[in-house]
Amino acid sequence: MDNRSKFILAKFGKKEHLEQLKEGNIFFNAIQTYRDDGTDYRGDKMEGRIPIDPTKIKIYDEEGNDIFEKLPYPDSVIESFIGDEKLMMFCASVINIEFMDHIKDDRWTFKEEFKLAVQNFGDYVLILRSADILDHIEAARDCKGQRIGRSSGRILYRDMTDFENTNAYRETGSWLDRYFVKGLDYKNQNEWRVIIDGEKESLEANCGTGILLHTYPFHDSQIMKTTDFLNDEITITD
Repeated sequence: MDNRSKFILAKFGKKEHLEQLKEGNIFFNAIQTYRDDGTDYRGDKMEGRIPIDPTKIKIYDEEGNDIFEKLPYPDSVIESFIGDEKLMMFCASVINIEFMDHIKDDRWTFKEEFKLAVQNFGDYVLILRSADILDHIEAARDCKGQRIGRSSGRILYRDMTDFENTNAYRETGSWLDRYFVKGLDYKNQNEWRVIIDGEKESLEANCGTGILLHTYPFHDSQIMKTTDFLNDEITITD
């Protein structure tokens, strides 16, 4: 993915968690947490999974006959990696004019669809830069002293019922590409994410099922109430 693109990010959450993040403590959640989440805004059982056209699969019996000539096709089929449940990721929303309405001159306001998509993630928001997060990760080490590997980028949104156009899952040729794709239902969240792992060995969870990476403070960042952030006018200059 595009590791060095610079975005302004909005990380929504509880105030105490965002204060910890502002101090440089970055929490990465396991992907399985999102697959198991029952909410319609955070949960996504298709995280990192590729849908397959059920009518295209074939399973043969001992005599070489396709069993689906006699049995009905399953309702859904997915391709997934076994053992990826502990893949660690950090997610936030990208702030850009794609999800804003122009008021006048250099004044903008967020579109209603963006407000509705992110309003349930938390009562507070931390504004920071994607490049700063990557710099913090690059300077960090885990408890074993090893460097942290990472891949980052914006999420690509696609129709999950379109079985023909699957280029999004091969965007860069990396096996991680599938973890930067989500369905159209999540498009208005305008998500950016970073996935981490140990440079030589897999990272071990140190905060529940996730990882808390201790770095240094994000000095150029700001915490504010979500309602104020979403409803205030924003000034954008060249």
